[in-house]
Amino acid sequence: MISDVMQTAVAAWASRNLPARLDVPTTAKLLGFAEHDIQILMSTSKLTPLGDPAPNAPKWFAGVEVIRLATDPDWLHKATKELSKFWYNKRVRRQSPLPLSRITQRQPTHFLGEKVTPNSSPKPSPAEQKASNN
Repeated sequence: MISDVMQTAVAAWASRNLPARLDVPTTAKLLGFAEHDIQILMSTSKLTPLGDPAPNAPKWFAGVEVIRLATDPDWLHKATKELSKFWYNKRVRRQSPLPLSRITQRQPTHFLGEKVTPNSSPKPSPAEQKASNN
């Protein structure tokens, strides 16, 4: 079974004239994902780049391995579930309010729920009024 899959992968690889190393756009196109999804698949260890690239270095993937993954329905199912889970969690984080401790550390207290209008600024003290009149 494994040899049949590898033979199919090598035949597909040869028929498309693919190089041995694929960049992110080509990998995304072959797998049927968006380019920005490749980074998520790498962070969840569903897809591993060749070598040990630095975080800001270009990523390369083995052409034969990418074709093997593209022909594996179980891997595609798991990868799609991971992407769905990632985007769901991102939407939840974006929609839920920040904890009060994080809000007060970053923003002044008048942003906690009060509407900001021109009249909502604090009133000057009598000493400040006297100093501004002089």
